[in-house]
Amino acid sequence: MRWRAATVAMAILNATCMFGQQPLVRIELKEQAVVASPTIRLCDIAEVTALTADSEKLVATLRELTIAPSPLPRYRRIIAAGEVATKLAQAGWKNGDFVLEGAKQVLVTRTGKNLTATELETALQKALNTPVKLLLPPPNIFVPEGELTVQTEKPSSPRSVLPVTLLVNGQPVATVKLLVQVSAITHHSSLITDNLSPSRLAHLPTCPSAQILVRRRQTVRLRAQANSVVVTAQGMALQDGKLGDEVMVAVPWSKTPLKGVVTGEKEVTVSAW
Repeated sequence: MRWRAATVAMAILNATCMFGQQPLVRIELKEQAVVASPTIRLCDIAEVTALTADSEKLVATLRELTIAPSPLPRYRRIIAAGEVATKLAQAGWKNGDFVLEGAKQVLVTRTGKNLTATELETALQKALNTPVKLLLPPPNIFVPEGELTVQTEKPSSPRSVLPVTLLVNGQPVATVKLLVQVSAITHHSSLITDNLSPSRLAHLPTCPSAQILVRRRQTVRLRAQANSVVVTAQGMALQDGKLGDEVMVAVPWSKTPLKGVVTGEKEVTVSAW
């Protein structure tokens, strides 16, 4: 009788312990996942389900848990189940709080595309609410799939070098400098000058785009960009040039002059050398 009573008591105790350790959520890992953002979240690679009524409010936060940085666009990354368990522990989840099931590892691929000049011009035109034309080919920019928007400042002249922040789905992904021609400012300037007398025009500041920024036989800074790498060197201008003008530049390592575009004072941007 004593043995039976002890057995029943132990069974009750075990049932009580098991009930106290009831998992709150089930996490089922996928075998493959495709992401567009720079970070991999738990919801990207797993299905997260609440197992109790009280854990419903925890699921939304858990799904947004950052697991790892995303791979580069068009590349892959493997996330092991052990890595997910470690991230859960670091976030304060105990082993008995969750059930981790599904695949032993997740193959994560990041989507993306090369940004074209037309897409950049369209995004700039929408941001500035005026026609915009790129005067130089943009650098090779690879961005995730999604809605592209840009943030930039208003150009100070018809031809300007604009710092541009690219955003995909509202998240910044890259920053570039672009030489652009803005049509609306040209029309606006002509309307203003038509109403000014010659004496008043003489006292107006000179438009930066009309200034000679590079002069013949002047030593200039050559600038070339490939992806996010910028290479600089020195050369000698063979022509005068204003902002956005094409000029020929002599370089010491070649008998053939290079053609570039004036992008600043004593600065010429070339495609390559």
